[in-house]
Amino acid sequence: MTISKYDLRKAYSRVRPFVFKTPVVSSSYLDAQYEAQFFIKSEQFQPIGAFKIRGAANFTQILSDAELKKGLVTHSSGNHAQAVAFMAYKLGIKASVVMPDNSNKVKIANAKKWGAEVILCEPIIEARLAVSNRIARETSATIVPPFDHEWIIEGQATAAMELIADVPDLDYIIAPLGGGGLLSGTALAAHYFSPKTVVIGAEPENASDGFEGFKTGIRVSSFKPNTIADGLRTTVGEIPFEYIKKLVSDIWLAPEDLIAKSMFEYWQQTKHIIEPSCAVPMAAFHSKRDLLKGKKVGIIITGGNVDFTSLPSL
Repeated sequence: MTISKYDLRKAYSRVRPFVFKTPVVSSSYLDAQYEAQFFIKSEQFQPIGAFKIRGAANFTQILSDAELKKGLVTHSSGNHAQAVAFMAYKLGIKASVVMPDNSNKVKIANAKKWGAEVILCEPIIEARLAVSNRIARETSATIVPPFDHEWIIEGQATAAMELIADVPDLDYIIAPLGGGGLLSGTALAAHYFSPKTVVIGAEPENASDGFEGFKTGIRVSSFKPNTIADGLRTTVGEIPFEYIKKLVSDIWLAPEDLIAKSMFEYWQQTKHIIEPSCAVPMAAFHSKRDLLKGKKVGIIITGGNVDFTSLPSL
């Protein structure tokens, strides 16, 4: 295993000055509906409104001062863009973020709010990589990958580390799957700190490259997702995929119509605003009632940056 328990502990020390220890909340409506106990790690309360600050903080804190002075560049559908912009703001350096032209408008505005230059591109991973690589060549800035890097995975793992510390002996942890940084980090955290906990990935049916790769053992390298879960509109990275194959027990798919329904239900029942991506676990375990009954289930809520001018309809 390339990433060790020591690496995760070091990552936690690095990110602490920049992240909040977000609350773990209960959910009486989910408890009653599934006859289980749910413990919800609420990362929408981070400074940027999403867990992505953890990976960006860990990555930038490992860079040298000389590297930081040359600036940062990244590509992201939204929350990682904000995270890199926020870290650049905190460190007093320049950031350029490449975002798909169908990105959430709130996330674009938030990246600009922290002073980043935003460059829009075609909504496919090949375009995101090409534009960000070009900017890095021209400016000598350091690319901060959104998910496909050990340092990012280590940072994202700290959310599950906190959840496990707050709620020992979880039977399941369920996390959304997009690029795989969070899910692979969550699986590593469980592997080292709660080995009896079963880790499940949740992915939209309309963005099922991770599910397909998991079932065949061969990563899907190109995929054009069509889901309202804008934070998951990307393919699983090479490095996260290897950890997911080894450490994740299963990937459950979320029907598209249930994602919006689950999100609105969560808003109504908890009075907490979450993104469509955060509702993917709830939509995915809708058909897994028998597995969850009587269990202690952790869910990682990934963010709350919602574009209220473009809400999905039921």
